[in-house]
Amino acid sequence: MAPRLSHGALARDPVLLAMAVVAVAVPVWFLAGPGGAALSWGIQATLDVGIMLVARRLVALNRYDKMTRRFWRGLGVAGLLCAVGDGTQTVLVAVRGPGTPISLVQSCAVVCAMTLMMVLMLRHPIGDEGRLRLRLWLDAATVLAGVAVLLWYFSIAGQLDNARIADRLAAAAGSVVMLVIVLGALKLILSGTAPFTRLAGVAGCIGVSGTALGSAASIVIVGGPDPRVDAVTSLLSCLLTVASLRIQEVQLRRPREDERRGRRRFSLMPYVAVGVTELLLVYALHMAGADARLWGVAGGVLVITGLVVTRQVIAFHDNDRLLTDLDRSVLELRELHDELRHQATHDSLTGLANRALLAEHMSTLPPAGRLSILVLDLDGFKQVNDRHGHHAGDELLVVAARRLAACVRAEDLAVRLGGDEFAVVLPHTDAARAGHLADEVTAALSRPYAVAGTVARVGASVGVATGTPADLDALLRDADTEMYRIKTARKTAAVATA
Repeated sequence: MAPRLSHGALARDPVLLAMAVVAVAVPVWFLAGPGGAALSWGIQATLDVGIMLVARRLVALNRYDKMTRRFWRGLGVAGLLCAVGDGTQTVLVAVRGPGTPISLVQSCAVVCAMTLMMVLMLRHPIGDEGRLRLRLWLDAATVLAGVAVLLWYFSIAGQLDNARIADRLAAAAGSVVMLVIVLGALKLILSGTAPFTRLAGVAGCIGVSGTALGSAASIVIVGGPDPRVDAVTSLLSCLLTVASLRIQEVQLRRPREDERRGRRRFSLMPYVAVGVTELLLVYALHMAGADARLWGVAGGVLVITGLVVTRQVIAFHDNDRLLTDLDRSVLELRELHDELRHQATHDSLTGLANRALLAEHMSTLPPAGRLSILVLDLDGFKQVNDRHGHHAGDELLVVAARRLAACVRAEDLAVRLGGDEFAVVLPHTDAARAGHLADEVTAALSRPYAVAGTVARVGASVGVATGTPADLDALLRDADTEMYRIKTARKTAAVATA
């Protein structure tokens, strides 16, 4: 899932602030002002263009994620289709008047856009498996059932007595499409692999659901259909959908620093769906004029449901806290294990590999593969210890180890064998290349050392041996013999010169 953002940064975003102003102005303009069907359709078309533009920017922000880019690119196409349909309807209403029925172009464009989004959401992969996936689908089904109850009460059931079969089919088809879209969004939100953040996804779900439940506002507020209330709810739903995309964009551009924290292992959305359905039951009983007996049963159901949900949520919170503590303990144990392993396989002074890691590394190489080994010793190191003290010798060894590590490749292994003796394992390296590297190492280690407030000078004698990983002991012995031969020859030459 994409990074989250602190709510303060969202509250300061100028685009979201402008949308909030529009959200306040829309009810005032359409309920107390002139409003108008043409203006309503024109605003919806403009919002569709906003969806298309923001989706395009989200594609650019997710340039390294192929699946996420595909999702936002598809949403941009859906925004374009809706813009064409709503734009066409705007022109027709402006020319023919407010009573103009919805055109075939607008209906087809919206259906195509919804179908496209439905396919994108259902095809987007989810990461959970086994029982985790089963729990995800159960949570999604619970929320979906709540949405379906709302759609049935406020949309489908009201069309059952409609004489026009086309209106009944349109209400049913629109509700089914909305349900599938909400299912796809819930699947992504609950799985944690969504191309959008949880906040943006929830806002988008509410916006899409509000489009289908727009008629519910008229029924609840004025007791029946009202074109002005329908226009306000439709526009606010579309505005919330665009705002959800802007939330996603802002969160991608300015992620929170604590994003690495694990996500909560359970979702409250199914319990919210239960609560909304219970409230709908109360509203339906009120509208039906239920007697005291029914109200008593309904009250008992509400209380029992509230107690069970509260108990379940508390248990989930306790389990989540225990699992979080367990994860923290496992992480600490893993870090301790890594630290102990590092101490067991690396030299404590220089940080280079030790003999244990050398043997382990050799066992991972192909037994018949060719490699070379360098064994080197610092000439004059004992004199540095005797003259400047062991702390100066330790400083010199640390600097020498850094110079040695800088000379080798990423696949090579630099080792401290003990004292002032080092080795380098060179996989897939012949004798000529190893000899060339030996000259580089000799030159690097022979440069002056600034240690203990003075300048110390040592040399380096490097022996080379070539063979296979199976001959580790023989290679170390041959390279060590070659190193001492070079050291002896250098001492002899120095005595002869003196």
